Amino acid sequence: MEDPQITDQQSPNVTSIEMDFMDLDDNVEANKKQSPMDVDLRAIPSLKDGGHAEPQVQVPADKSIASLEKLCKEASRSFFRETRLVSHQINSYNDFVSHGLQKMFDSLEEVTVEPDYDPSKKAGPWRHATIKFGRVELEEPVFWIDNSDLAVQTLKLKPKHARLQKMTYSSKMKVEMTVQVYSLDKSDKAKTGHDPFIQRKDIMKETKWVTIGRLPVMVKSNLCWLHKLQESECEYDFGGYFLIKGMEKVFVAEEQSCLSRIWIYDSPSWEARYRRSQIQREKISVKLVQSNDGFRKVIILYFLGATIPIWTMFFALGVSSDKEAFDVIDIQECDASMANIISATITESHEQCEGFRGGGRASQYIDQLIRNTKFPPKGSFDGYIGRYMFPDVSGNRSKALFLGYMVRCLLMAHSGSRKCDNKDDFRNKRLDLACELLRRELWGHIMHAQRRMLKVMQRHLSGDGDLQPLEHYVDASIVTNGLNRAFSTGSWRHPFNKSERCSGIVATLRRTNPLQMMSDLRKTRQWVAYAGKAGDARYPNPSYWGKICFLSTPDGEKCGFVKNLATTAIVSSSAREPLVDILVYCGMKKLDELLLQEISGKDRIFLNGSLVGVCADPGEFVLHFRRMRRSKQIDPQVEIKRDRQNKEVRIFSDSGRILRPLLIVENLRKITKRKDGSYSFQELMNQNIIELIGVEEEEDIRCACGIRHLFAGDEEKSFSFYTHCELDPSFLLGLSSSIVPFANHNNAKRILMQAEKISQQAIGYFTTNPLFRVDTLSHQLYYPQRPLFKTVAADCLGKRDYVPGSKHDFARPEYFNGQNAIVSISVHQGFNQEDSLVMNRASLERGLFRTQHFKSYKALLENKEVTKRLKYKEKIDFGKIPSKKGWVDSLDIDGLPYIGASLQSSDIIIGKVSESGEDHSIKLLHTEKGIVEKVVLSANDDGMNSAIVTLRQSRSPRIGDKFASMHGQKGVIGLLDSQENFPFTHQGVVPDIVINPHGFPTRQTPGQVLEAALGKGIALGGKIRYATPFTCPSVEAITEQLHKAGFSRWGGESVVNGRTGERMRSLVFMGPTFYQRLHHMAEDKVKFRNTGPVHPLTRQPVEDKKRYGGVKFGEMERDCLLAHGAAANLHERLFLLSDLSRLHVCRVCERVAGVVARAADGGGGRKVRGPYCGFCRSAENVVRISMPYGAKILYQELFSMGICLRFETELI
Repeated sequence: MEDPQITDQQSPNVTSIEMDFMDLDDNVEANKKQSPMDVDLRAIPSLKDGGHAEPQVQVPADKSIASLEKLCKEASRSFFRETRLVSHQINSYNDFVSHGLQKMFDSLEEVTVEPDYDPSKKAGPWRHATIKFGRVELEEPVFWIDNSDLAVQTLKLKPKHARLQKMTYSSKMKVEMTVQVYSLDKSDKAKTGHDPFIQRKDIMKETKWVTIGRLPVMVKSNLCWLHKLQESECEYDFGGYFLIKGMEKVFVAEEQSCLSRIWIYDSPSWEARYRRSQIQREKISVKLVQSNDGFRKVIILYFLGATIPIWTMFFALGVSSDKEAFDVIDIQECDASMANIISATITESHEQCEGFRGGGRASQYIDQLIRNTKFPPKGSFDGYIGRYMFPDVSGNRSKALFLGYMVRCLLMAHSGSRKCDNKDDFRNKRLDLACELLRRELWGHIMHAQRRMLKVMQRHLSGDGDLQPLEHYVDASIVTNGLNRAFSTGSWRHPFNKSERCSGIVATLRRTNPLQMMSDLRKTRQWVAYAGKAGDARYPNPSYWGKICFLSTPDGEKCGFVKNLATTAIVSSSAREPLVDILVYCGMKKLDELLLQEISGKDRIFLNGSLVGVCADPGEFVLHFRRMRRSKQIDPQVEIKRDRQNKEVRIFSDSGRILRPLLIVENLRKITKRKDGSYSFQELMNQNIIELIGVEEEEDIRCACGIRHLFAGDEEKSFSFYTHCELDPSFLLGLSSSIVPFANHNNAKRILMQAEKISQQAIGYFTTNPLFRVDTLSHQLYYPQRPLFKTVAADCLGKRDYVPGSKHDFARPEYFNGQNAIVSISVHQGFNQEDSLVMNRASLERGLFRTQHFKSYKALLENKEVTKRLKYKEKIDFGKIPSKKGWVDSLDIDGLPYIGASLQSSDIIIGKVSESGEDHSIKLLHTEKGIVEKVVLSANDDGMNSAIVTLRQSRSPRIGDKFASMHGQKGVIGLLDSQENFPFTHQGVVPDIVINPHGFPTRQTPGQVLEAALGKGIALGGKIRYATPFTCPSVEAITEQLHKAGFSRWGGESVVNGRTGERMRSLVFMGPTFYQRLHHMAEDKVKFRNTGPVHPLTRQPVEDKKRYGGVKFGEMERDCLLAHGAAANLHERLFLLSDLSRLHVCRVCERVAGVVARAADGGGGRKVRGPYCGFCRSAENVVRISMPYGAKILYQELFSMGICLRFETELI
């Protein structure tokens, strides 16, 4: 069938394009079955295995701009539905469970347990033992039940159970262990020295499954019950996190340098480095340094801690002559400087090792150097060369070619023909997720458990008794408690430094709204010291394009280090299919099959950083490889890059690479659609319409920013020039930034503030299972709304338009958290200066921005027997007794309040009493109150009973509460005014919020004005609804839509002053704007006291709010009162009502007079008590002064050091 012709030959004008695009509707059925949470993009049938089923197609699809943009939207929606935004977390954990865990245990070598050879314990042949780890299995998460009438003893442990009972959602990990006990007996001839034969006698051999610990289970992974039963506890919960003691923990993807590649550095010296692992001594480094005489530059090799002449290493690897060694390096254009360096290197090698060219002298010399290092390797020269030098490359000849290529790269970089590698470029980075992080932490705990096992078994081998069962030696609590501690504290094992721990690997999942939760699941982190200089690491790199959001990053010390993935970015998994045979089929020649003359001048082919072959025609090789990948014969996540300048072809199939879907332009003409008219992402990949592109491969493509760019200008030239096309330009941003309307019109600082702070503090509807959650603090908006505008990202991710009779109204989470309010941009009685807002009290009484505030209180009790204690401790239980702490009227006999009880400040919320009647109840703070929402009683596996009481408060906005728009315009309420005082239009429209117009030029946020104008047009029936960043409608289109609705083009309206009834002279801009209420509320921040507790040392008010402390009053606050002339108030607050104290001073010697008891004048044995100066020996001229108690303590401390202060006093 011929390619269908494109219908639109000429590009329409801007307005018509926008109208066509904005008028698209999505009429896809709402009850379509959802795919599993962890769909693997690599699970595509191969053509070699029979091919995949062709989709049912009818006719070629339309090729207009509108139809192609609709295709992009449907493909994006299908992509998010099939892969989910947390697929990188779940897929990485599934890879660890299915392959990584078994691979880790397979890497454990057989352990030999030697006896302690203590002659006082045993006589006769000593017993030895070997332990071997085999298969590993993970059981389903279950928990035991006691004292139950059920026939089973275990029940399914689901995430809601672990969350309510404060347990760890984990799975039992069992390992097949084989232990063999034997003795070594010498023969009779061995005793005489004629025959050193030692006979091994097997005593016991046992293979058994042993529980080695419990592994935390990721929610919605293959081990989770929710995935197996196809259930969902919350419609907004996609999984990707762990439950550790009831707390939700999530991995922050850690950025690590890609080790498996050649790195070129120019500082502190010229160096070509190859590191296969994180261990420092296993790196292979080729450096350009000064010779011993200091006049020449030579090339040396650092390998296994030894400094080796590079020319000597070539001959040790099998090179027979200097000519062959020069051919191994393969420098096409060797200038004089390179020749001098190579000549000096040969001379240096000859000076250090004479005669290295023959007779195996080179290998002997290098072996001697390595043996003299601090930690020499085991085995022969050929053995450790094969293990540690390019372990993925087989054969000494191939290793010599790889080493020669490193020398070539170093010389070319030194001469300026090759660039040094940028460590901040994302093609040189990999993301460590659950698979790598769990392997790193679990390895340390298994080594600890193994050392403990060997130590205990060694004691039993020295005795006469039989060995205990294997369960006696394996302490499962080491692994279980170690992992729980690492998750709880966030302190993780360092990649290569065993004595150091990393912080920030694990974070607590925040759930203020679904957007904040999803943002935490998609964060990345660069492991560097936040303080100090970090070079260019904080700045956005061009490689971030489409992979990392260049706007979503926190401010402060973590700026540029903590980032967010772009909307469509996914993280690759490791491809396990062998690729070498496929590379040979595509035209590659292996190194061991070619002569040196045939390798010279050809492009090198690297597979995951290892040199595997060469090819004569790299263009045809790359083209053939991509054809096989698009035909599903190769994993679609495999990445290929052709470096024309360095004559390399790099292929990567490892995990941790960031990929993103792009349209293939040359196949857009071949799109076919199904009968129902919808497109599936998987079908589009099968039709070669979409493919996954990585950071390396993106440098070889020409990508259009959108469908419209393909139709701009000459259509045929555009289609032939571009190779790929973006699904939508807004997908270059992160999730939080891509839903901001008109983001490209605002200052980047405001978008960053909205994406990282405001959007994650906005109150919305965060969960659909509030009855099964006991969060410490949560908020919920009464009437959450969707904004009037749309963005492509929110449209593809969020809920579709409401369908009458649909049962799936909460099929997807809404990432908008707020309400649409009528906002007027004007001044109102001077109460909206700066960032203040004036709000309509009548609107608030009708329910605008009304929220519910939930706070949970928890009490723990031990349910273990109070016996076998070193110190007796009374048993405490829940109960109700008259308490001196507060009122107990709302408590039942069990010490817990009833549902619906109204608790006020200082009331008892949970009653606890000991056996002796001592009161241990918990009371509310002086600023807390609410209605009892729910009471939860539970018990965990640590032997603790818990009672959790949740209080509910209904909160309407009040003065001091914080609000913000989607454009970073935040402010607090300065005045709540009556509706009749607000200006109104001739239609009777009264604003809900009045903001100051001076906030727009200073904050540079014209996007909010455009949003209000667009929302006004949408409310009046306009068809332009999309405000997607980079593809939003123009200002002319928005003003034209307003003009057609009968309003001024610029949105201004004539209003009547509500206070005077007069028409205002100037026009007022008014329109609907999406506003968010933040969780910063005045009721939580308020802090007041008249008198209260003071510090026992300084006698000043304490500073903690929970301790009924005072308000902090610093130097700047003092200056403000002085500027207002309120000196008397300042004296009263900071002195009279703070730490006033009295002191007696002698006016003669100006020293402090103490209050002592002394003999009265006149004798008689009578004593008087009063102020007396010990220096003047007199009680006259002593006055009493007032001073802060802090100053009095300072005087006393100085006096104890021998420093006496004098006080000058005046009578007033």
